Amino acid sequence: MTSETTSAQRLHKLFLRARIPASILMALAIIIFAHPSRESFMAGLVVIVIGELVRIWASGHIHKSAKVTTTGPYALVRHPLYLGHLLVATGFCIVSDSILAFIIVTISFFIVYMPTWKNEEKNLINLFGDTYVHFMEKRPALIPLRWSSDVSKGSFSWALVKQHREWNHVAALAGGALMMILLAWYHGSW
Repeated sequence: MTSETTSAQRLHKLFLRARIPASILMALAIIIFAHPSRESFMAGLVVIVIGELVRIWASGHIHKSAKVTTTGPYALVRHPLYLGHLLVATGFCIVSDSILAFIIVTISFFIVYMPTWKNEEKNLINLFGDTYVHFMEKRPALIPLRWSSDVSKGSFSWALVKQHREWNHVAALAGGALMMILLAWYHGSW
């Protein structure tokens, strides 16, 4: 049992470490294959903003490792932060106007992030037991399938958003958007 736990812990650490390099590789795929235009930029920007708003909303509700959050976006899905990340990545693929970038990014996202959230769920089951199992039974992992009145329950906290350092993500997105504008200018498609 100990070696199994040790293997699981090593795998979890590997996937946690892989998130940043995977995000960098996804960004590189978008940059390399990008041929953004003004139209693709505007359409993708809408999706990026929606994705980041989902992330901010989730960050303002979650009390990591303190309790099972069931309000706000957590009333709809178990992993709204990953949903927001997927929307942001999709938005950048739309900006890049590249099907190849979209395919690479989508496959990379699920290869890295699905095992990560599965490991997180194991840890949360160990931490919260049946409370988290019940939460999992009532909500899909990533894609909302139905509305819940619990969306409006609970309280949103800007202090939590700050604590979770979501502003670093916003700054990175602004840098990515600027990079896409520069690429469009370079390709003469702006």
